[in-house]
Amino acid sequence: MEQVIDTCVWIDHLRKGTPHATRQVADVAVNDADALLCEPVRFELLYGAARSERPLLLRRLETMPLIQTPPQLWHEASVLAAQACDAGLRVSSIDLLIATLCMHHDVALTTFDTHFEALRKFSKLRVNLLSRPA
Repeated sequence: MEQVIDTCVWIDHLRKGTPHATRQVADVAVNDADALLCEPVRFELLYGAARSERPLLLRRLETMPLIQTPPQLWHEASVLAAQACDAGLRVSSIDLLIATLCMHHDVALTTFDTHFEALRKFSKLRVNLLSRPA
């Protein structure tokens, strides 16, 4: 099953201070043969990376299949945002874009973030919710 790997999973994969058990969960997801990258996740990762980390991170991200952002994404994301607001759910704009991209391309989203589960109640988002080991 093709799946976009969310930023939070990448961070636990890349961060030196990530607990070993959590890193193992993230490593499996990021290195899965069906793992995909989308432009909003790429943006978040590069925005948060230190200057010294960017060249290596860019090389790593270039190895990932990248799903394209269609022109109608903004409209589709606005519809999802309105549905979320009407349901009393506050989700960041970038996460709404990521969710919309996943639905547009009919791929799952692999994440540690539980708010994506709430989006499933009124959308077709498929979520592979990972758990950080205690």
